[in-house]
Amino acid sequence: MDRESFIFYRSFYEAIKCMPTDVQAEIYPAICEYALFGKLPKNLSEVAKGMFTLIKPNIDVNTARFENGKKGGRKSRAKKQTATAEPAYTLTYEQEVEQMRSDEKWRKTICEDFNITAEEYEKRLSRFLDRCNEDKTRKGKEHHDSFVDCQSHLRYWMSKAYAHQQTSTPAPEDDAVPFPDRGDSFGGVDYDEQ
Repeated sequence: MDRESFIFYRSFYEAIKCMPTDVQAEIYPAICEYALFGKLPKNLSEVAKGMFTLIKPNIDVNTARFENGKKGGRKSRAKKQTATAEPAYTLTYEQEVEQMRSDEKWRKTICEDFNITAEEYEKRLSRFLDRCNEDKTRKGKEHHDSFVDCQSHLRYWMSKAYAHQQTSTPAPEDDAVPFPDRGDSFGGVDYDEQ
């Protein structure tokens, strides 16, 4: 178990430097011989034995770490093989757009979200298909990664391509809220008049 080095903590030094020099002369060699060669000290004074007893667990932990480190890291686990491999996504841009055209729930959601009619949705789907086909020639990409990816792409493209057409209702200004005049009656009791 011979080692070339060991960790000597500041706390060891600070505790030992408070001891008388004769105890320091006993404890330093005892620590070094134990940490480097594994030899337990013999014939230590009571104070030196107490100091060594407090320091020994730290040396033991560091020695164990060193020995385990020589063995290498944790063994890798065997990867579980998936029982069912997902088939590769192969819908073309045309098939994706056709699927979005036939999905009434999706059409209704998009029309509500973008405040457009069903006819406008059809026009935008055709333009979206043109855009995807441009990407095919420009990037060589035949299809999206998934149908959800295609739907996300459509939403993103519509928000960018038709950003100027999106309408949002402006929040009313504080001054625009009608407050009744002081003389108006709410049909309740006016406390000022009592």
